[in-house]
Amino acid sequence: MKGLCKPFNQRAGDFLAGQHTKQIDMINIENVRQLAKTYSLPPSSLFYNIPYEVRTHVDKYIHDFVSCQEVKTRKCVKVMSDIGKRIRELREALGLTQKQFGERIGKSWRTVQDWEAGKSSIPDHTLRFISSTFGVSYEWLKEGKGEMWDRKVLVKELKDKTEETLESFTQIPVVRRSWTGFTMEVAGWGLVSKETILKGGQLAVQVKDDSMEPSLRNGDLVVFKLYTGDGSDIPSGKIVIVRGRNGELLVRRLVRIDAVMMLVSDNPKYPPILPEQIKVEEWRIIGVAVEAVKRIEL
Repeated sequence: MKGLCKPFNQRAGDFLAGQHTKQIDMINIENVRQLAKTYSLPPSSLFYNIPYEVRTHVDKYIHDFVSCQEVKTRKCVKVMSDIGKRIRELREALGLTQKQFGERIGKSWRTVQDWEAGKSSIPDHTLRFISSTFGVSYEWLKEGKGEMWDRKVLVKELKDKTEETLESFTQIPVVRRSWTGFTMEVAGWGLVSKETILKGGQLAVQVKDDSMEPSLRNGDLVVFKLYTGDGSDIPSGKIVIVRGRNGELLVRRLVRIDAVMMLVSDNPKYPPILPEQIKVEEWRIIGVAVEAVKRIEL
């Protein structure tokens, strides 16, 4: 320490140049600074025998160092607070409680609470795990840049869902007319679930009026299986597909009143098809409904 009180050219000796001696001074100053930091001593108590110029330099160095650390700390706290706010925003967007959110990523609700309050930092690998788990943008989560949801992830999820949905559906013909021998006029194709096919669904017909309201509305599809009997084995109340005079197809409900079979509309303004009309084959049941695919107006 006493050696520092001498001018550097007197301490250099023959083997050190002045510039190198200044570097040694800086090393000594750094050591003293570490002592001050370790023992929480004021700089002057350690530098009493160091020239004013050196003491002033070291005091300023330590002051600058502490100031720098305080700035870093404030920035760190702000970053934690900002990330915590985005964690909370994400959690609320997902409709999850802190406990539910934590369970999805293997953390306790207390940890999530501390994140949201800005009390603890979130490791980078945890941010990446949250990003991949919920499909949220990593850049948004960490730095607040861009949008919350990662478009690439959303597009992939949508594509996967679409493919999964399409795999569980199949197309069947939508018919509008029928002639003797079940010759059908196909108007288009309808998408139905494979479960419907397992129930016996073969064809579909589209409701063209309000005759079956409120049960079925104009535009709804009725999936049916072909039928060749006289209707005696069809339960009362079942919806059936009826072929009319000119081959047009109607949707009606088969009912029995005192053992008399009639084909009626759910809408009372339409007259029923009476037994005598069925007997002379003006109207013939060609199908029994399996399922309805309803049109929904948004």
